[in-house]
Amino acid sequence: MLAFKEEYPLSAMARVAMADVVVPFYQPIIGRDRQVRGYEALARRWDAVTQSYQGIDFASLSQDESLHLDIVMLRAIMGDLPVLAKGGPYALSINLNPVLSSPIYRNLLLLVLLQARKVGITIWFEVLEHARLERQYRALIEVLRAHGAHIACDDFGSLACNFPRLMVQPYDIVKLDRSLLLQAERSTHALKVLTGLVICLQGLGMAVVCEGVETQTHVELANRLGCDYQQGYAYARPSPLSRWC
Repeated sequence: MLAFKEEYPLSAMARVAMADVVVPFYQPIIGRDRQVRGYEALARRWDAVTQSYQGIDFASLSQDESLHLDIVMLRAIMGDLPVLAKGGPYALSINLNPVLSSPIYRNLLLLVLLQARKVGITIWFEVLEHARLERQYRALIEVLRAHGAHIACDDFGSLACNFPRLMVQPYDIVKLDRSLLLQAERSTHALKVLTGLVICLQGLGMAVVCEGVETQTHVELANRLGCDYQQGYAYARPSPLSRWC
């Protein structure tokens, strides 16, 4: 078990100077063979009061705070890539900030792709469920795809992320929102519908990740669904890179 705990969310006061202490934690993405096939990078910060790493409530941040945090994260991830690659080949999933006002951020995205290619890591950029898929944003996605990125639809099945988003933007990967797995756990009908959805997405050429896999029952359900990948606490909590490499 881990020696630290995660707590949510950060208060406004706790966000002061947070960019100086934000670090990437990594959560394994598990393949059908039960082997680690990649990781998702997640932002964490050390809180001196609680002596623990905490998650960050991005919804409570301003656009500038969120963007600055992601710039810090990308720089840290670039430094981690050579170490992460030693156990690979892996995929690395990174959230894509919906704010495109910073040339520094856009350049860092391309630098991460370049560095990842050098060390044999495939980058997945996750399009967040609340991101507005305007023309400028879709143009950036296509630039990233042209440089080797795979594009993932995050939290598919949540209220803000459903079939219309798949109609607007093509994806390589779809990450199922945890709420779908919970419904399938409670209802045979929901399980049948979700199974059909997974088959449909895979038939369209998209890999499917089942998120929120927290119990052995969830593992068994994800197996029945035929998902390509699973991710959740049943396998591991997000942890510093030193735990995995």
